[in-house]
Amino acid sequence: MAHRSETSIRLLAAGAGALASALVVSAVAGGTPNAPGSSPSAAQGGSLPLVGDRMPTGAGAAVDQPAYGTGSHWNAFNWGPGNPAAVPASASFPIVGPDGRTEKQVTLSTQAQPDVGSAKSIINSSNSADSGKSFLTTERNYPVTALNEIRLRDGSYLAIDFIPQWGDAARSFTNLKVRTSKDGQKWELTDAPVTMPPEYQLGPMSEGLRVHRRVMELPDGTLMVPIYTVFKGTNKQRSAILQSSDGGRSWSLRSVIPATNAVGTNEVGWSWTSDGRLLSVIRTTDSPVTKLVYSYSDDQGRSWSEVQELIGPDGVVVRGIYPDLLLQPNGTLLLTTGRPDVRMLASFDGTGRSWQIQDTVFANYPSTGNNGRYDGTSGNNTMESVGANRSVLFYDQCHVWGCGAYNEQFGVSATYVGAVTPGGTGRIDVLSRLLDKTATVSGRFTKPDKKFPTVRPEGAFDGLSDRDAVAKLDNRGGELVLALDRSYPINRIGLMLGHGEPQSATVQFSIDGQQWSAPVLDAVNRSDRALRYTDLPAPQEARYVKVTGAPGVETVLTELELYTADADTFENELPFAIPRGWTDANKTWVTDVPNDPAYAEFGGSHSRTALRLFDKWTDDNARISRPFAPSPRVQTSMQFGGSDYRAMFTFGVRGTGVDGARADAWMFRLVQGKPASLQAWNGSAWVEVGKLAEALPTRTYLPLSMDLTADRATVTIGTQTFTTAARAGAATTMSSLDLSTGDPAQYGGFYLIDDVVIRPGS
Repeated sequence: MAHRSETSIRLLAAGAGALASALVVSAVAGGTPNAPGSSPSAAQGGSLPLVGDRMPTGAGAAVDQPAYGTGSHWNAFNWGPGNPAAVPASASFPIVGPDGRTEKQVTLSTQAQPDVGSAKSIINSSNSADSGKSFLTTERNYPVTALNEIRLRDGSYLAIDFIPQWGDAARSFTNLKVRTSKDGQKWELTDAPVTMPPEYQLGPMSEGLRVHRRVMELPDGTLMVPIYTVFKGTNKQRSAILQSSDGGRSWSLRSVIPATNAVGTNEVGWSWTSDGRLLSVIRTTDSPVTKLVYSYSDDQGRSWSEVQELIGPDGVVVRGIYPDLLLQPNGTLLLTTGRPDVRMLASFDGTGRSWQIQDTVFANYPSTGNNGRYDGTSGNNTMESVGANRSVLFYDQCHVWGCGAYNEQFGVSATYVGAVTPGGTGRIDVLSRLLDKTATVSGRFTKPDKKFPTVRPEGAFDGLSDRDAVAKLDNRGGELVLALDRSYPINRIGLMLGHGEPQSATVQFSIDGQQWSAPVLDAVNRSDRALRYTDLPAPQEARYVKVTGAPGVETVLTELELYTADADTFENELPFAIPRGWTDANKTWVTDVPNDPAYAEFGGSHSRTALRLFDKWTDDNARISRPFAPSPRVQTSMQFGGSDYRAMFTFGVRGTGVDGARADAWMFRLVQGKPASLQAWNGSAWVEVGKLAEALPTRTYLPLSMDLTADRATVTIGTQTFTTAARAGAATTMSSLDLSTGDPAQYGGFYLIDDVVIRPGS
């Protein structure tokens, strides 16, 4: 296995061809970025070879640092030998799921034809109604590719074929193959002529051009889509932008991306950036190895800067093909490319001016000789956003020309990828509280539209930045009022208004819902493309939060995030990773697997996410620590629950003794029984502190708190309080909260922890 940065830990476990449940952690906090080619060597043979065999161990990133990571790996589909499916493309649209959450309907297209320009497209279309976690239907020879599919502002759908068709025998113009649908199911084909100016006539490329990729719609209804072509009188491929002002029925040239210094350019991946510009990342025609260049537009794609080489975090020009860009709702920018392998890059500030991460996600080349290095996965990848800090990356196992080593066994895999912003460990999961009725939302909103069921008050808290997943405040000074389950010390607000058009709103707090504070945030004529974060000078108590729009206009409240001070809620962490600020982890990580009685997971406490301790070893245990400022007294609280109590849940604090050496302070464990009991470690043996009223419930959270001083401990579990003087060691100051599944010889512990609060010196 090749060396990887110490800041990158892979955990992958799945049999060949099996439904993989792999975990990957690449949390980065100022460490050495992952360089291209730093992933382990390819596995030999079989389907979907995976690398690595370790669970997360060590420390999470620092709280004040961003973090990047990849999570579970699974098969979108994995067919038997001889069924071609390669070069995935995707599109996604928000829908209301069965539990009331906003999910993504994901359309995933793959190709089954030979990889030559003259081959007629054969499209496999697979569909998911649960944000890409399962694809229950696939249709061969589907007429529409997801490569250039969009849902328009009127609720209809539009898609454009990759290859157009000459419009006349003289090849004086070409027709885009535009397909439209009212419901995304039944499609109508239209030949949409492309009018080019005299200086940019289409030249020798078959059918004139290629359409690649992702259609955008501007607020005035203008459609834009990237293309590449060879202009008449030249032999150099160029990338450009087409536009349509009539719903895609006809097209004209909007701009050509300048590429004076490039041999040629073709495939375009593009996105808005956090600072409101358009960024295009473009494949060059360099041979034998293509590279990536980039260009910015400050005027909605009418003009572009001269392309520049895209430099990775290692200072080297990034090689690759088929770039795809995605601005996550939290403002971090992701870029996927391939060939070699499947790679992810991350720009934490969302501008793309610099890239802090380059990570090899998947590699399965069967040899390193000549083109054997590029067999296996084709490197054609695609991404869709499914949460504020989470996206799904789709990639193929191999292309039609590179699958021989795998007996022509094709398939498409999916992997969670994401990046989180610095700070903000206390994000409140508002949507879960709205769904379980512990919080409510009211206000003055626009009239509901049956075509857009995800435009609703809850849309402000669904973690998505899609145009159709928002709350819309009416034009009479509309407002949204959120009533939380209790009062919280709010220290951070994330707000996104609209989708690039100027919007204004204020945010106010209240304890009782009657008396309101002065605006804690006054957003005036902001043009947002992602969440913007405001850290308050000091935490402010609030149970009620009001967002008020500007009078006379509809205000689009795309997303609102609230953060509580001094708490770890694990909502703004990378699932399947060690949370930021935590150390000494072993078999313990963040999880957001939903509650289901079929397995051990039962979700967070009024939330989706929790900290998971997992013990299935007789010679090791699950454990983790949360350091805090040294203090002779500390108060802690958390929500605690378990579904397997065999390995006893053990909790306490450690610190330092008078000699400055690391020492125990207090240590407790819960012993399941009828009733359960609380025990304390006195330095040499476990002694009983008291019995609970009954057995510990399974799959249910209980509040658990400790108030610890130098000579006395008060522990509260549910509604019962216990006190003891049985100290575990001679620590004179306390500096870390320690959780574990106890004695390593014990086996079978599964615990979830949520909403951890630590107050030293209280």
